[in-house]
Amino acid sequence: MNEIDNIEISLANFIKQLESTTSRFSELRKCSFFDPIPNEYLESISRLTQIRTFAAGDKLTREGDATHTFYVVLLGKTTVYCNGKKVGKIIYGECIGEGTFFNNEKVSRTATVIADGHVVVAELDKTSIEILRCDAKVKDYMDKALLIALFKKLQGANQRIQELL
Repeated sequence: MNEIDNIEISLANFIKQLESTTSRFSELRKCSFFDPIPNEYLESISRLTQIRTFAAGDKLTREGDATHTFYVVLLGKTTVYCNGKKVGKIIYGECIGEGTFFNNEKVSRTATVIADGHVVVAELDKTSIEILRCDAKVKDYMDKALLIALFKKLQGANQRIQELL
């Protein structure tokens, strides 16, 4: 067996392991995005997540498409493009599509996100998000996690602007 075969087998085992709610919870707990959320609330979140995989070059999101899913990267990294220009990276533990949580109206994606290699994400769809928003405590903790994530993205954008000046 060569190195690529070993990587493929490890990836398949990781994805299979995530079928278990307990394993999914453990992986979510490792993600910095979920740091503000206590275990009891993260358990309910993990039960609502689906695991999705993307290969190198796959688009996780497309700029202008309707926003109906939210992702947290569990494995891999992605490149973010706005208006066809590379504007950043999203890596392990970070989120994609946070606007889905904050908007009750239909909004469109502001960026195209493309997998750099194998990417595994925890996905919450609009229905799952609505379920989470019905529990005031879960909503409060998710809002806090999302605001921290947005603040980090803003800091990164500000740093990038300073580098360009």
